[in-house]
Amino acid sequence: MSADREREQLDARLVRVERALDAITREVAAIRAALGAARSAPAPAPQSKEPVPRAAFLAGLGVRVDAPNEGASRRARPASPGAAAEQLDLESLVGRYGMLAIAVIAAALAVGTFLSWAINKGYLTLPPGARVIVALVFAAGIGAWGLHIRKRERPFGSSMVGLALVIVLICGYAAGSWLRLVPPWVAFAGCIGVSWGLALFAHAEQDEPLWCVAFGGAAIAPFVTSSDEGNFFALVGYGAFLLFAASFAISHRAWPVAWRIFYVVSGFYAITAMVMGRDHGPPGFYTAFAFPMVIALVGVLPFAPVSRKRAALRWFAILTVVAGFFALPPHGAQALGVTWRISAALFGAAMLWLVLADRLDATKQSSLLATNTGNVSALDWIDVGILPLILCFQASSTVGPLASPALVEGVGAAMLLLFAFRRPIGPARDAAAAACAILTATAVFQLHLEEPTGLLLAMLAIGIAAFIVNKARPSASWIATAVVVTVIAASISLLALAMRPSYTYTPFTGEPTLTAAWVTLFLVLVSRFRGWIADSAKPLVAERPDQVASADVSFMRRFARLAPWVWAFLWVLIELGKAFSRSTSTLFLVIYFAATAIAAVAVGHIRRSPELRQLGLALALLAAATAVYGATTYFDVGARVLAYLVTSAFLLGIAYWYRRRPSESTA
Repeated sequence: MSADREREQLDARLVRVERALDAITREVAAIRAALGAARSAPAPAPQSKEPVPRAAFLAGLGVRVDAPNEGASRRARPASPGAAAEQLDLESLVGRYGMLAIAVIAAALAVGTFLSWAINKGYLTLPPGARVIVALVFAAGIGAWGLHIRKRERPFGSSMVGLALVIVLICGYAAGSWLRLVPPWVAFAGCIGVSWGLALFAHAEQDEPLWCVAFGGAAIAPFVTSSDEGNFFALVGYGAFLLFAASFAISHRAWPVAWRIFYVVSGFYAITAMVMGRDHGPPGFYTAFAFPMVIALVGVLPFAPVSRKRAALRWFAILTVVAGFFALPPHGAQALGVTWRISAALFGAAMLWLVLADRLDATKQSSLLATNTGNVSALDWIDVGILPLILCFQASSTVGPLASPALVEGVGAAMLLLFAFRRPIGPARDAAAAACAILTATAVFQLHLEEPTGLLLAMLAIGIAAFIVNKARPSASWIATAVVVTVIAASISLLALAMRPSYTYTPFTGEPTLTAAWVTLFLVLVSRFRGWIADSAKPLVAERPDQVASADVSFMRRFARLAPWVWAFLWVLIELGKAFSRSTSTLFLVIYFAATAIAAVAVGHIRRSPELRQLGLALALLAAATAVYGATTYFDVGARVLAYLVTSAFLLGIAYWYRRRPSESTA
């Protein structure tokens, strides 16, 4: 027995040894394959997990190996520089980038401030050329030191090289606009050349710190060396070329910090152009207004990565809208005397933005804020709805006496309607449809049609058009438009009915009654074609079940069926409520409530509808209460007797019906 047991133990050990040898063989093969891949690939990705052959080898020896921690391996996996910068906490972000940015700005300000102070006080008696040469030598020293330490400390060395380029730009601007050593256009061209040289270098080296430091310093260089004779157009031109170079340098790169700096600098130059352009008449406005659009078209559109393109374009569209508000002089476009040209510029910007949105429809949506990246619907509403709508309103408000604002708003509505027809079912179509409807309704109000009938009919016409367009291009915005304009039309009619002098008119006569009849006719048509309207909304249910459910369509059908009856009841109530005199109108109301009550109960029994029967009972009680109120307040003896008799007769009829068909009351 002992010999058999020893034989079994030896067999088990032999099996483990065979497993171990097999695992070693497979591990050696894996190592050779990895070495071969390392020779062919410049930078192999580090292994985030322990190789499986090693685990098999240890298992073959009978050693238990715990599974590696998935979270630890995920944390240990090196991330790309862009992703790492995105995941920095506040302390690391301030320490790495904030302190560096402040240091560069402080250094640039120190150089500019010291030179200005020393020259003004007479302490620095060097001739202008020598001052520039000394500063350039100083910059060359910083640049050489930066290149030297860049071999060991790449980010810090790149920052020093960027600081040297900033000093060169300060010297270039000082040589032109301050010291007058060269013509300003020569200094301007030289600074642009340095900026593009920086862009090419940072682009080739793929160096984000170098770009951030040098670009930030280049942005403030004109302001450090500013003088009282600064040229507005030269400053805007420098900012444009600087942003072109920056766009090229960060092209197709998702550098998070660099893009934030790019947004801040572009906003700073755009706002500066708005403020300074107010003092330069129409050319100043056109320059400030065109600045964001030019940067978007020449810099962002061709160079921005797909993950940043739509967000960056939206940023410049927002700056364009802000320029439309603040680049005008204090008294608006009228102060410039060219209102129609400014209106054309604003409307052209709206059209251009819609063309860009149409072209980039297939491009992935992106946001300036990381917390809003997934909210595609809100971003589409901003792009296609809010921004073009504001620009169209700006254009209509500045068109002046040459044309009516309704013309501009009507053309804008047609433009947005065309855009909505080109979009599939989704947020972009909804946003364009909503903006189109708002512009159309506003244009109708701007026409100052005859009130109340003319304006009411125009609103109802918009509602009919919305239903028809919804059949061709379904959108929740078209249905919402029809509902809103119907409410507006009903409100106009109710206001006309209520504004008549009390107890002096004959009911169901005059223009207010005609407006109520038009609303009734419209609601009857909607009720008649409610199936057609509901069918036009079915594609929305199929394409966007999260936004429009089948229950919403069913509710729409019920609402369309009941709307004419509710409106008719309200219309008659208002007509009778203040007709002839207090006593007569109250008597009319008693009869009206009682008749409506018995009609509701009868229809409720016929259709087996508990809701209608209960409504009829409530109206019957209201009729009795009105009769009691009128009898104790207004009625003479004859009217009092008549009110009681009418109420009694109708209530007896209702009671008889319930007693005759008791089973239906519980149905």
